[in-house]
Amino acid sequence: MNGLDRREEIINILKNASQAISGTNLANELNVSRQLIVGDIALLRAAGMDIISTPKGYILNNKESDENYIIRTIACRHSKDFIKDELNSIVDEGATVVNVIVEHSVYGQITADLHLSSRRDVKEFMKKLKVEDVNPLAQLTDGIHLHTIKCRDEETFEEVIKSLKEKGYLY
Repeated sequence: MNGLDRREEIINILKNASQAISGTNLANELNVSRQLIVGDIALLRAAGMDIISTPKGYILNNKESDENYIIRTIACRHSKDFIKDELNSIVDEGATVVNVIVEHSVYGQITADLHLSSRRDVKEFMKKLKVEDVNPLAQLTDGIHLHTIKCRDEETFEEVIKSLKEKGYLY
């Protein structure tokens, strides 16, 4: 399979996927190296495909599916010790944590896609933070960060806000 055919197949796989697909799984399915998949994803993005890299793998951003949701940005502040509780507080109310955003003094806005919708997603994310031994982005800004969250309705958003206020996480 040549590169063009492989990239078309990657798009087809992502379009039909019900969840994120890791680079390793794509590589195994297409019988190529993971590094080749990373390069293909870069080329697809450069060609205008809206492919998001999450802690769980790649997803094709379907903005049309977001039309039935309320998308809001919230400001939070807490130490590294409270990341898991903050994220669980959001997903427990039925919302999705789309991303985390920090404002860096040199680089400007830094955004990392998360797409966490369940405690299981949060658990996997926390495991990666620990295994990879990396600092969360919010440590660059003394714990101050933003989250874009996706809610099915205004009531869900209000419940998220109430929960985060009660725990002192809202900034």
